Amino acid sequence: MSRGFRFHEHTADITIECWGPTFEDAFEEAGHAIYEVIVDTSTVEPQESVEIEVDGIDMQELLVEWGGQLIALMEIEEQFYSKFEVAKLKETSDGYYLKGRIWGESIDLEKHDTRTEVKAMTYADMKIEEGPHKIELWFTLDL
Repeated sequence: MSRGFRFHEHTADITIECWGPTFEDAFEEAGHAIYEVIVDTSTVEPQESVEIEVDGIDMQELLVEWGGQLIALMEIEEQFYSKFEVAKLKETSDGYYLKGRIWGESIDLEKHDTRTEVKAMTYADMKIEEGPHKIELWFTLDL
């Protein structure tokens, strides 16, 4: 089953559609898509890794928390990221839990081809659709 993402026009922001055969794959694609809005990820080497753990009361909140962490880590660690792995995504008694790891390197504006600043992931136009062989995620980034 294929996986990937595509961008959709939006008035002032950008809406992203991601898909994969599993929720883990779709969330990894969401991470990649977020960073493709920010930087050409082919210019970012996956040299250092950071572990991420997020919780959400439902899958929508989990997706917003995942995206929010990815965006925040760029500022906190002063790094861009190009490789995204969701090791665990499970339902818990409180909602949902995700544990993942991302790889990247220190921001170097001479090396990295930057694109657009992303302020946050929003709930606008958010959809999570689960089919028999495909998970689709739709979300909008505030630019």
